This record gives sequence, C-alpha cells and structure tokens, in this order.
Amino acid sequence: MRIKIKPSISLISAAGGKPSTIDLSWVIKLLSEIKNGKSMVYAAQSAGISYRTIWNHLKLAEKELGVQLLDSIKGHGSKLSAAGELLVDSTEQLVNKFNTLYSHEAIKIQEQLTALTNQLDSKWKIATSSDPIIEKLISKSANFELRTMGSGQSLESLIAGQSDIAGFHVPDEESIKAIHLELKKQGIDAIPVMKREQGLIVAKGNPYKIKTIRDLARPEIRFINRQKGAGTRLMFDNLLEAQGMNSGQIKGYQHEEFTHSAVATAILANVADAGLGLHNIAKEYKLHFIPLNTETFFLAMPAGLAKQSAIATLIKNIRSHAGDAIGYSQLKLRNRYKP
Repeated sequence: MRIKIKPSISLISAAGGKPSTIDLSWVIKLLSEIKNGKSMVYAAQSAGISYRTIWNHLKLAEKELGVQLLDSIKGHGSKLSAAGELLVDSTEQLVNKFNTLYSHEAIKIQEQLTALTNQLDSKWKIATSSDPIIEKLISKSANFELRTMGSGQSLESLIAGQSDIAGFHVPDEESIKAIHLELKKQGIDAIPVMKREQGLIVAKGNPYKIKTIRDLARPEIRFINRQKGAGTRLMFDNLLEAQGMNSGQIKGYQHEEFTHSAVATAILANVADAGLGLHNIAKEYKLHFIPLNTETFFLAMPAGLAKQSAIATLIKNIRSHAGDAIGYSQLKLRNRYKP
C-alpha cells in the first residue's frame, strides 16, 4: 500500500459559506485538456458523459465564478479565456510548488502507520481464564492482547502456538504436579502468580440458607454453571464427585456463563440463585459468598519468556495486586513451580 496526497479545490458560496455543488477540480482538469489541444468531444468521451452535460457543467462553473472560462471561435471550437488560462496555470504552479511537500508528508504518514502496525503485531497474546486482576492490568497496558477463555482452552491455545501466554488455575496439588510435568515436556514454564478463593455466590443475605454444594440439589435452587473447559467448571465437577453427587441432581447445571462477573450478574438479576465464582467478584457485586476452595493461578509460557521486560512487569503487578485484593493472596517466593 502507498499513500498519495492530492490537493483539492472547492468553491464556497458567498452566501452562507456553504460548499458549492460544482467540482472545481474536475473543471480545472477539463480546462487543462482543452488547453493541451483536446476537444470538448474528446473530454466528454474520456469522462464517459455527454457533450451537453460537460457544456452545462462548464456554464454553471462560469456562473458560480463570475467569469468566462472558454472563448468560442467560429469554425475552431473553443479555447481557454484569459480567466481559464489563469485558473489552469495557477493551479499547476500550486501543485508543482507543493508536490515535494505532499510526497514528504505521505511518506511520513506511511511510516507512522507502519510503526503502529508493527507495534500492534508485536503485542504479546494472552489467552487466560477469567480473572478481574488480570483483566484490569491488561486493559491498562499497550503490550498485551487479551482473550478470555477456559483454563483448558487457554493451555491448548498456547500449545498450538496461537497465544504467547496462557493463564490457568488449578485447585489442588496433585493436579498442579500433573499439569506442570506435562508442560515441562513441551518446554513451557508454569509460573504461579497468585492464590484466589472460589466458592458459591448467592443473593445478598443468602435467602435460601445455602451452606454447602449439597444444598444445590434442593429442588427450589436454580444453579448457574461455567462453560465446558473452564477451570471453575472442572473444580465444581470434582467437588460434586467428592460428595458423591451427579450433575443430574442440580437444576441449571446445563445453564452456562463464561465469566465470574456474568455469574454474579445472573444472580443479581434473579435468573439464578447460586453459582460458582470468586470471592472478589461476590464482594464487588455485594453478594453473599460461601468459601469452598483456594486455588493457584498460573501464567504458562515458553521457557525463558518471563525474562522479557513487559512480561516480568506483568507478573510483578499481578502479585502486587493480589496482595491487596479481597479473596486473593500474594505469591512472591517462587518464580517457577517445582514439584
């Protein structure tokens, strides 16, 4: 792609300062062709319009300008009047005068656009499980491009080369070891950045007196789940299995949302009575929270990538914010998980 800057000449009405309907640039081009020996018939054919249309357009331009642009010579057609000559010559001088400037400015704009495109292309792509701290930090940074999806999908995106970093959370030590070993085989580091508290989010005051996940099997309780592939969904399924429960016992198990905030919003809107989510989100939406589990949140990336300045800063900021946020705790001591 190449940018080209061209001058534009317009007529402005003396009454009210409104732009004229006359395309003066077109008129000047037509006059230039006539000056160079082209006939009005040729100009009409070249423009793909009738001779009468061109003639009427010129007459309208003369009326707007208040001068005669063409002189008719019997037996020889038309030639430019003194005013027509002045208009063509002045325009050509102006274009010649500014051609170098136009070219310079066009190159400058092109270079700026290229630099911006390169900057956008160089953003680190992060696929991550839904988390308010990460979403807040990424929104303030020009170095990252965020895509929110389930923990499993985030890791799949990283492994497939579609993302540079994957954010995922794991509820227990046994799962952490298994995932870490699998990632290590593929040259991927799993860096723990924070711990966060998950549990049941219910309406303010807990009107249904829900205490454990067993209460979700009560027929009057409407549950709202997270999508397949979400780490929160996997944690919930593991909790059900540990309690000897199955999904068929829970009304709304198939009703899915994609973020913790969407779950909280559904409860606020009385679409559901309970859903699994973060303590931090329950607090933000002024809802009741029943703690169930504390999990570790990781950022996974190719080995050595954490040394990049922008990524190292992101990790540091996540840990710092986790130390100040409700429902989170900070992880400082380990740069990488070691089973």
